[in-house]
Amino acid sequence: MSEIYDLLGSMVLDAPTFIDQSGSFPDRNVESRFHQLAGGFELVKAKLGETRYASLVELAAQAKALFADDPEDTNGKTDQGRALLFEIEDIIQATRAERTKERLPDEEGNVTGD
Repeated sequence: MSEIYDLLGSMVLDAPTFIDQSGSFPDRNVESRFHQLAGGFELVKAKLGETRYASLVELAAQAKALFADDPEDTNGKTDQGRALLFEIEDIIQATRAERTKERLPDEEGNVTGD
């Protein structure tokens, strides 16, 4: 889940187009970033639970649509999309905090919240 949190941070900064300005990742765009995010959700679905997972998928779909509707960051939808990314971050962090509180181990057997 920490990797999803890191991804969200970079998405907030790269919104609304998510295009890599350095040229190192020429295929990066809205579609590829949200595909990556959805894949992350899928990987931790069991840790999230069905309800949180469904909420995250829905929030991500809404955010993606907002960014697509504001590619020049001129009509306010990019800010709305970023707010949804922050909501996703909050859900991820709450899940990590609960896992730590309940002392649930990660794949390596450590209690990290992941």
